[in-house]
Amino acid sequence: MSAGFHPYIPPLDDAWKHSTAFMPSAFEEMAENLFNIHYARAKSAILNILNLYNILFLVLSASLLFLLLAPPVHAVSWYASVGSWEINRDSLTMNFTYEDYCSGNITGIETTPRGAMVDGIHSRYVNIDLNSVGVKLRRSALEGEIKSEEYTDISASADEPITREIIKRSGSPYFEFNFTEVWPVHFQSERALVYHGMMINDLDLARNNLDWAATSFRRSPELSSIRRFTMDLERANISLVADEDDVLQVEFLPTKQLNYSIQAFCSGQTELSYAQTASDMITIISRGE
Repeated sequence: MSAGFHPYIPPLDDAWKHSTAFMPSAFEEMAENLFNIHYARAKSAILNILNLYNILFLVLSASLLFLLLAPPVHAVSWYASVGSWEINRDSLTMNFTYEDYCSGNITGIETTPRGAMVDGIHSRYVNIDLNSVGVKLRRSALEGEIKSEEYTDISASADEPITREIIKRSGSPYFEFNFTEVWPVHFQSERALVYHGMMINDLDLARNNLDWAATSFRRSPELSSIRRFTMDLERANISLVADEDDVLQVEFLPTKQLNYSIQAFCSGQTELSYAQTASDMITIISRGE
């Protein structure tokens, strides 16, 4: 029986992707009035597009505010393997508040002097993961009216060292492995969304380790929803029983909670699903769709 335990600090990744939302061309005149910016229309179609995008960059239909409430974050990780079983855990020490506001009309824009059009589209992508507590959000919408507001508050601490214990009792052929991790995470989010137009797809997944809840709205001309969730992770204990050949039993026991609620009206396809996993990391205790 071979066992390995390897704590390390990985390099920081470029975890956040910034996106730019563009105002429809119908608001070009309003942009000039608001910002007192006057520009000459170029004869070249390429220059027209570049100038328009420069103005639209200043008048965003979606405003994104990131407030770092703590010193620079640092990432930590640990990895363990026992026989054919292995686990990799990682987290950050950080406090983070995220506010998102989007309001306006999604329309196409003329891209050439001959009037060639580019279809209007709104898209949004969010992927957050702190010690297996996080969300995945995907949204794409065609021409129409949209308004959304979201507030998210996140805090995580990964300062405590990971502890491990290996026990081989006298006369017993079994090994006992115990890993203790005290890396708490708090994740709270509220969102309201209203859309009316050609079609919107909106996907939302909240996950706390092996438990999750998700909603899916697809191909919907009308959608209004109010979604709230709170997720907490206090600590995690991992216990294994193994012999000389391989692992015989695994218990993954995080102290956690996931509270998810949503009120919605959708004129397209709708799905709500959830799952809760047992301590053996395989068996599903409860699941619904």
